[in-house]
Amino acid sequence: MTTQRIETQLDEGTVEKLDGWRAAFMPQPSRPSVERLGALYTLERVSGFGPVKFRAMHEAGVDPQTVIEKPDLLPFTGRTGEKLRHGILSLSQAERDAGRARAAVQLERARGLSASIFVHGDQGYPERVYASNNPVPVLYVRGDPTIWDGTVTVAVVGSRNTREPYASDARKFATVAARQGIVVVSGFAMGADTIGHRAAVEAGGCTVCVMPCGLDKVFPPENRGLWDELLAYPGAVFVSEFGFGQRASSLLLRKRNKLIVAFAQGIVVAQSAVDGGAMNAYRFGREQRKAVATFRTDGSKDTSGNAVIENDDRTGGFAFQLTDDQSRYAAWLQQLSSSI
Repeated sequence: MTTQRIETQLDEGTVEKLDGWRAAFMPQPSRPSVERLGALYTLERVSGFGPVKFRAMHEAGVDPQTVIEKPDLLPFTGRTGEKLRHGILSLSQAERDAGRARAAVQLERARGLSASIFVHGDQGYPERVYASNNPVPVLYVRGDPTIWDGTVTVAVVGSRNTREPYASDARKFATVAARQGIVVVSGFAMGADTIGHRAAVEAGGCTVCVMPCGLDKVFPPENRGLWDELLAYPGAVFVSEFGFGQRASSLLLRKRNKLIVAFAQGIVVAQSAVDGGAMNAYRFGREQRKAVATFRTDGSKDTSGNAVIENDDRTGGFAFQLTDDQSRYAAWLQQLSSSI
């Protein structure tokens, strides 16, 4: 199915067929109770309670609702444990009520959008994200979350102004990946991100769109057409760590890049200056010890980031030749798959 077909087929009959397909084959939306979600929101108010702490608490079998009433159950010792327990004891009743009220609003918005909300322990929560250094405690999802289950994933990212020949090479790479059944992950930005998503769809593959805002917001607004297409495409899923109603910001864009890397087993940076935003994905890839590849620099400033990645042995120091034979993409992807 190509994006052109999606655009021309969205008549009333097609919409009814898509709704019927979703009802018959897509898993029903999953959502936690208002009490559980409210407890997670309340704990997020406590300084130092980040994603890794939430995962440790889950693995220790400590329920977030219970720990608010009994902070001594926290599985943390020393000064860290003391600080977190003190933070919980300092929570006011107004803060607890605010957490529950926020949960009620988010669950209502999720129901209105047929969206899921996943927390640690839910079957739909992505295992790769849970195992990363960014196991965010709450994920919001629109689309079929089984897309990322048990499947190799690769991120395709880069500059919003990705130019030729880097644009064409990124498109070819994403196409090869999708045709091999590999899920293409990106951040829905203009440029390289859009190229990756579109190439996956046009190849009949699957793609994960990691958003820097709530899933009731389109960002960037220039991608409204792509947003509508992918919401209607069975092989696309939108995911965010930010609740409904949240607008994008520079900080959330950076956090979004970290979540992209958490979803992916390898990262390809199509084109980036050394000070470009896509280099955050490269740095997060280093942190998470994942393979990072790029395309050879042409010596210009806007590919200076490519040169940095190419010369970094820690991430494999791999760079495709410009206009490389597609068999090289397939070989790198095969190596990525076999190294998992």
